[in-house]
Amino acid sequence: MTATKYFVLILIFHTCFNIESSCQSGGDCFNTKLLGPEKIFPVKPLPIVDERDVMWHRRLWREIDLKEKINQLLYFPNEKENRNCCMYDLLYHKLMKGHIKAYDAKDDSFSKELSINEISNIVGDSVYDANGQLVYKKLDSREVVKYWLKEDWFYNAKYAKMEVRIIGICPVKIKIDKEGNIVGYQQLFWLYYPNLRITLNNVEAFKKEKEDDPRVSFDDIFINRMFDSYIIQKEGGQKQHLKQHKTELDIKLENEKTKLYYYKRETGLWGN
Repeated sequence: MTATKYFVLILIFHTCFNIESSCQSGGDCFNTKLLGPEKIFPVKPLPIVDERDVMWHRRLWREIDLKEKINQLLYFPNEKENRNCCMYDLLYHKLMKGHIKAYDAKDDSFSKELSINEISNIVGDSVYDANGQLVYKKLDSREVVKYWLKEDWFYNAKYAKMEVRIIGICPVKIKIDKEGNIVGYQQLFWLYYPNLRITLNNVEAFKKEKEDDPRVSFDDIFINRMFDSYIIQKEGGQKQHLKQHKTELDIKLENEKTKLYYYKRETGLWGN
């Protein structure tokens, strides 16, 4: 299978599966909205792309910093905010129920699936409580401060426009030492986005003020690009006869914000 064919297969792959319709996150979410079976919303399919229409494409990895104001819809809400649970709580709940799959953070090709026990070890630890008993402590949602996206940008010659498909998403937690200093960031796991859409689509990112207000789900935030981000890595190619020319996307990417991260092997963390 050629790289181009593999790229197109990723674009058109979409899996439908049944999921539990409610979002309950162990009490971590404020104002959690329970969705009954009649409230399940169909996922709007993305257009199928013919590989013959793909003139060039770029694969990018980008970071969504949840501390930035425009990205707050994905972060942890407080009791006074007119929002539902944070996205990480939703993901954790569905993973523990076995409704979605997670993959090893070290390999974003989604080749090594993680078991529920492995996920639990990644997002929690054993600690002693006030009575000296060893208990399991789950990761605080507020510690998940970034998401990394893996996505494909391409030029669709049929419609003469650039399009994008998100391939994967990875929650990233912050690591702080005893003095309160940031020592780095740790990837938790990768999630294959096409299989995640139905879960994200059925939970609203914030509660509507009025009944006739438009509904905005977590899937809407990603599909409609309702976030700000930084490019942290890029690769890709274009068809041979176009290589000597800068594409529209090349020019666009040159103007985008970027961040540079280094992997610290001694700690297993990422840092600037």
